Amino acid sequence: MKRALPDANTVKAAIDRVLDQAAASGRRPTVTAVEQSLGIPHATFHRHYSDLIDTHFRPRVPAPAPPTVPGEKAGERSEANLKRLRQENTDLRRTLALYEESFAVGARHAACGGGRTAADAPCRDG
Repeated sequence: MKRALPDANTVKAAIDRVLDQAAASGRRPTVTAVEQSLGIPHATFHRHYSDLIDTHFRPRVPAPAPPTVPGEKAGERSEANLKRLRQENTDLRRTLALYEESFAVGARHAACGGGRTAADAPCRDG
């Protein structure tokens, strides 16, 4: 049994409600919130109301504000972030190299008999 879909005015009212709620809470409005408020599946909503999304919803969604820290310019912030990320990358590569070396030593030890100490191992490196 097919359920009757709401008319355009009901959908516009739901869009207005979602936009108002988003503005009041400081969050970004979503089409998903409109769909949920109407109880309509995503595909059905887009199939029947894509024109309202384009004409009534999207033009009224505010553009996202770029996050900024007071006193910093955008270029300075991104350079500082890149420097931090490069340092983290270097640190992670060093840690990875240590783990690889440890794993290789353990694998050689196991291949040589896996004694409790190096003196128990039947073979030697070299």
